[in-house]
Amino acid sequence: RWKGTDSPAAGKYLLQGFNPEKVYGIQILSSQYAIQFKRFGGSFVITTRYGYPAANEKMNELLGLLTDIQSVEKVTSQKQNHESLGVTVDQGATVIRLFDEVDRKMAGIVIGKRSEGAPGKYIRLEDDDTVYISSKVIPPISFAYTDYIQKQLFSANAKEYSRLSVSTNPDHYAIDIRDGGGFLSSLPRGARQDEQRVDEILATSLDLQIKNVFKKEDLKDLRFDTKLQLVKRDRTVYQFDFAERGDRCYMKAAAEYSKPAGEIIIYKDESQHSLKTKESLLLARDRAVAFNKTHEKWVYEVDPRYRKVLLTSQSKLARK
Repeated sequence: RWKGTDSPAAGKYLLQGFNPEKVYGIQILSSQYAIQFKRFGGSFVITTRYGYPAANEKMNELLGLLTDIQSVEKVTSQKQNHESLGVTVDQGATVIRLFDEVDRKMAGIVIGKRSEGAPGKYIRLEDDDTVYISSKVIPPISFAYTDYIQKQLFSANAKEYSRLSVSTNPDHYAIDIRDGGGFLSSLPRGARQDEQRVDEILATSLDLQIKNVFKKEDLKDLRFDTKLQLVKRDRTVYQFDFAERGDRCYMKAAAEYSKPAGEIIIYKDESQHSLKTKESLLLARDRAVAFNKTHEKWVYEVDPRYRKVLLTSQSKLARK
């Protein structure tokens, strides 16, 4: 039972006095599946997937959903009725357990069947036999870890980038990015670029999303033979290396900050414009460091179409 509260009355929040900031562990389970999260500092990791970082916005959505659960009607206080209402794990219930900083269970929420003749589902606190109907339909809670991670690793806004380059031994080509559009960096005299292919490469590169996560040490034998570089206007350079095995495609991600020559020094009498410029450079450097800290230990699985679209040459992107 949630610490310091009695059973909620009908028309009240199921977790009365709930403070998401006090939650340091989350376990979601059913009769078939389970997923678990642990908070370290200000962020959660997925302990059931190598400790991979969970996306803050996804965890906030989950905690917000739990905060918002309200009861509108008491159904029963008799344990023998739990099975028929689906509020037992054996009958398909989803259980969400919340833990504090020292792994003590703070509360458990049991979500059962959808109620007949009412908009919500049957719900109860795990340590309480009283069952209620929720005020509205509670959306299904996912057990797939990929639903809790950041699938897009970087900004997809083309206007933030100045250049894209691809190396696929022995081929190499580069596309300059201006006003969100792509332009081959060099063309033979009298030739023009294949607009459709160049646009496809730019759009596909910026749409890059992951669909699975592995520890780098578990895939040491992959041969990463295709390299994509994206250069941002703030001097951040993203590099993505691709490898294929059978019909699956894998990717490594890294970032580098290409700082101006010399140290960035801030002087007392600098203009606001100069200070803003230097601040943006320092922030870009910090973002590159944070990017590497997040991604350096992992190999990602991506859709093979990403690599296939990149596999071309400068000459094939030009038309007479």
